[in-house]
Amino acid sequence: MYRFCLEKLKRWALNPQSKPLVLRGARQVGKTTLVRQLADAQQLTLVEVNMEDDHYFTKMLTQKNKAKDILELILLERNITASPQDILFFFDEAQEQPGLYAYLRYFKELAPEYKVIAAGSLFEFELTSQKASQGPTGRIEYAYLEPMSFLEFLRAYNRSAYDKLLTIDTKCSVPAPLHELYTRCFKEYLLCGGMPEVVKAFVDGQGPLRVDEIKSDILTGYISDLPRYAALNTTTYDVDILSSLLMQIVTLPANSKKYSELLPGIKADRVKKHLDALQKAKVIRKSSHTSQVKVPLSSGVNDKHYKYFSLDVGLSYTSLGLPVTQIYTSSDINDVANGVLAEQYVAQTIAALPPFHKAASLYHWQRSQKNATAEVDFMLALAGDVFPLECKSGVSTKMKSLRILCKEKQCNKAIRVWAGNITHEDMQITLDDGTTHTTQLISLPHYMLERFCYKYQSGS
Repeated sequence: MYRFCLEKLKRWALNPQSKPLVLRGARQVGKTTLVRQLADAQQLTLVEVNMEDDHYFTKMLTQKNKAKDILELILLERNITASPQDILFFFDEAQEQPGLYAYLRYFKELAPEYKVIAAGSLFEFELTSQKASQGPTGRIEYAYLEPMSFLEFLRAYNRSAYDKLLTIDTKCSVPAPLHELYTRCFKEYLLCGGMPEVVKAFVDGQGPLRVDEIKSDILTGYISDLPRYAALNTTTYDVDILSSLLMQIVTLPANSKKYSELLPGIKADRVKKHLDALQKAKVIRKSSHTSQVKVPLSSGVNDKHYKYFSLDVGLSYTSLGLPVTQIYTSSDINDVANGVLAEQYVAQTIAALPPFHKAASLYHWQRSQKNATAEVDFMLALAGDVFPLECKSGVSTKMKSLRILCKEKQCNKAIRVWAGNITHEDMQITLDDGTTHTTQLISLPHYMLERFCYKYQSGS
């Protein structure tokens, strides 16, 4: 199954000045498969080294001048005689060898003719535990892989429908038969989610029971990984706290409870520490409140206001225990499970957008005043512009929080993600001085959000 991130890896492989690459992402998002696809696409000899196994060369990692020797000994052991420029080394489960991350710099310095990728389901703990003086700063590159997006899912599930979607103008209404087709595909994506193993089973027609079993197994695998967090980090974690928090957020994404409310009786700073660990492992996502309506959104962050999201909407759907029929019979996904699935989908879509060399950040806006609270679901930055984004249905006059934000910040554009068709309208906002400000409201069907983002980023 094709992943958009593959194009970033191809550019890396073709660049003779490339540095060792660290492929980052949660367990089961398809990192190993992506590397294999890269090797096939570029006709490279792939040398996979699973660091969960014992290897004689690990003792050599203490010797900085042995980098080239390590690679050539691996080739000798496997009887590989290809030219260096045609070889791709892949160190998988790299967290199992402490110090490998810091050692990557020496592959660049002493063996630049070889291409090297490192990855691991819990490699994030190794990366973030290194002191700045120990890490290979400036001598490695990064790529980030998320679960499959809706467009990636659609490409695997119905290539003709995918190709047709790429021709649709995001400024015009979608013909009714196509709108119905893509809405149905979108609902199937919500049920399936973007974990590659799940998508493959779905595309192969293995049935909803098997799809649900795989999702449940993935969640169980995440929970089984929790005891390893402490072993890979100097911080001590409570597995029960980690498990409870993970299942709360997977089952109820868009969770904005205070830390003390998530686990009553446990101190807020302790809860936050465990949430940070889950975020570090990339099995949950955090959205931060920002007061900014221009880039960088990070300059207006207030850490006291936050929301947490699951890694994948399919995992959340399974955890919620909703019947399959509820999605298919629903006329508006924004109303299912109090709208949390729609918000989870948008968060996941934003996180999967390029560029793939850096991790995406999630932001939202909220105002907490007595008898006057307001929240806009997301603040989306595209090509230097910022769009307030709401998952809402109905007429624009009913979107109170969005109108409050547009009044306070005088936003020029906003996005509404809904079950309806594409529309563009002007929202008239009356300011305190009696004048009128106009905000262009772009209403997009859920299935069109990612396509709109790609077009806007490309300037087309």
